[in-house]
Amino acid sequence: MSSGTRAVCGLVLASLFGASAAAGQGARVQFGVGGSLTVPLGDFHAEPNVRPRKSPVGFRVDFDYGENSSNDKFNADLSGVVGAPTTAKIKLLGGTADVTYHFKASAGGMEGYLLGGLGVYNVKLAVTSGGVTADSSETKFTWNVGAGLSFAVGSAAVFFESRYVDVAKSFGAAKTSFIPITAGVRFGGK
Repeated sequence: MSSGTRAVCGLVLASLFGASAAAGQGARVQFGVGGSLTVPLGDFHAEPNVRPRKSPVGFRVDFDYGENSSNDKFNADLSGVVGAPTTAKIKLLGGTADVTYHFKASAGGMEGYLLGGLGVYNVKLAVTSGGVTADSSETKFTWNVGAGLSFAVGSAAVFFESRYVDVAKSFGAAKTSFIPITAGVRFGGK
């Protein structure tokens, strides 16, 4: 098992243990699943979310996976260096631990929130030239900040949010940053 996979498994186990301990202390435990359109990458998002009752401050863990092919300019620059038509793809797998601050809900059940936190991402770069693909991966620290809205729907909530995610510099190149725009449903309380 790679160190990135171990880190993600450890985050999952820690979040499940933390959620069960928090539930035993009267905290509201939620689980949400959403899909996102990410600028420039992303595709899946899930988060265990813990917030003590009547407290505006909460804690959640986000898990993300995304991949993007390089743009035409990058492919042209890469092809110039290699001397043959070349393309690249970046895949990200990671998680963050976030602190959330929820504003008071409106009479209609709409609630705004802010979030921010730290995490770890595995960055995999795959370069293809002449039908041959070479790939490499690095595990890097990350940070994120964002905001969202949630709407009460029975005992669940529909949410829309956007975050800025900044992954540390990989492969001696520029840092990877992206903005996932996510919509989903949280279960276990509004």
